[in-house]
Amino acid sequence: MPELMILEALSVTIERDRWDWLLYVLSLVAAATAIVLFLPWALERRRRPEVGFLWKFSPDGDPAKSSVWPAESVPEINPAQPFLVEAAILNTGDKAGSDTLINFVVPHGFDLRDLSRPEAKHLTSTNKTAGLPPQYRVVFAASRPEPWTPGNWYMWQYRLQYSAAQPSDQPLRIRLLFDVSDSRFNSHGRRWLPSLLPPQESQDASAGMPWPPVPAMPWWRMALRRIRYVQPEPHGRVVCSPGDRKDIRDLIVMPADRGHASAATPGKERPAEPR
Repeated sequence: MPELMILEALSVTIERDRWDWLLYVLSLVAAATAIVLFLPWALERRRRPEVGFLWKFSPDGDPAKSSVWPAESVPEINPAQPFLVEAAILNTGDKAGSDTLINFVVPHGFDLRDLSRPEAKHLTSTNKTAGLPPQYRVVFAASRPEPWTPGNWYMWQYRLQYSAAQPSDQPLRIRLLFDVSDSRFNSHGRRWLPSLLPPQESQDASAGMPWPPVPAMPWWRMALRRIRYVQPEPHGRVVCSPGDRKDIRDLIVMPADRGHASAATPGKERPAEPR
């Protein structure tokens, strides 16, 4: 019968010299340094500009008579009467725009004037949102808001007049397009976690009022109101795509013999048709 051998487990002792401990310490320092350097970079990459749109309309071209132009309002215009459109953007994000480009696009056949550059020659192109079939030709004004920092507004005033011949004696519905592009815009306009954004409350105080201004609410409530989601505005209306944001307004050009201009206020315009 073979002899059974019972092997007894032997304890193994591993001794580490100073060089091994130094390598461990250097590894920990390198990992901590990488985390410290990566987090600010990741947070910076998360920041981006975002756009809030605001439209105003003046039926007779007088800026003093401009009023807010709701999306559902479709004013009727007289082709013989110039009118004024004010288009503004607010940076609702937490980073300045770096290469922001603005395009205000109208159908071909409109005399378009940017009041800040009345002698500027505008470009022509094709666009299936603002252009009319079958050629979809458009005229557009391009400009850059620089610098477009968080919380800042930029506004443009455009004087328009319909100069093309009416295709028939029927009203003609047309569409104006306001297009804002920036390489930092994402594809969906949403950010999953809120961010610290510029305060919405005014910090001004007129003559006779205390200075510094007395806060309207406790500091902790103001801090909570600054932590908000970054998203395009009006929420649920802006068309988002990578590097681009779009919003539109519709008008109805009336036949010259029975046309009239109406303010963009509910109750005075033709009801909006389904889009």
